[in-house]
Amino acid sequence: MRVLATAAAFAVWAIPLAASEQADRLLQAMQVSEFVEILGEEGRAQGQSINESMLGGSGGSYFEAQIKELYDPVWMHKQISNAVERSMTDAQLEQAAIFFESDLGQTIISLENSARRALSDETIEEMARAAYEQADRQDAQFRLVDEYVQVNNLIEQNVRGTISADYSFYRGLTTGQGLFANEEAWLAELLSQQAETEKETTEWMYSFLLLAYQPLSESQMRENIAFSRTEAGRALNGALFKGFDQMINSISFQLGEAVAQAMQASDL
Repeated sequence: MRVLATAAAFAVWAIPLAASEQADRLLQAMQVSEFVEILGEEGRAQGQSINESMLGGSGGSYFEAQIKELYDPVWMHKQISNAVERSMTDAQLEQAAIFFESDLGQTIISLENSARRALSDETIEEMARAAYEQADRQDAQFRLVDEYVQVNNLIEQNVRGTISADYSFYRGLTTGQGLFANEEAWLAELLSQQAETEKETTEWMYSFLLLAYQPLSESQMRENIAFSRTEAGRALNGALFKGFDQMINSISFQLGEAVAQAMQASDL
């Protein structure tokens, strides 16, 4: 429970903030600017991988510039901000901001961002995955991470998001090439791979969270899970997935178009 220091401070907080201000307050507490910066780094790395695998390294500076433009941090931040503002009530925004402004909330965000950056190193990712594979499923920390995953429905929502993003990429690729898009066949192909996508998502998610939350005590993990169960926690989870999925689908479609354009340019 927080106690405000002065009556003047109470008077300030007694004035309701506009929804946009509440959303900004929450996103600042959640360090979303750093999060989209990390996503941008991952996206540019993915672009380099696509350049090698699909374009034979011939994408050139133009393709590289397109990738950089796709992961514009200002635009990405705005997509998440809009989703949070539109999907959550003022009360939910305030409750979520209070949690993430707390010492525990700030610790959680810092640990998550640090772990995500660390996993960009292949050696660390391999170590994290090995730690997940070897983890005792009955260990208290593993069970708490598992509970956190289940409460927030992280596997199902991420699998759905991955399939949707791959589908958007295919649509962008065929649109950019001016080809007929057999979308039903491509969707069926993606769904046929759902079990493998779920396996890969599960491995990554648990590897990431076990690494990120390792420093947290049992009581801190329980507090983290308790917030996820609140109305504000559930609303925030839904809003973040909605904003993130819309953002990634847009990027994936444009990435597909960029690859198609690069292919055509190399054929000239």
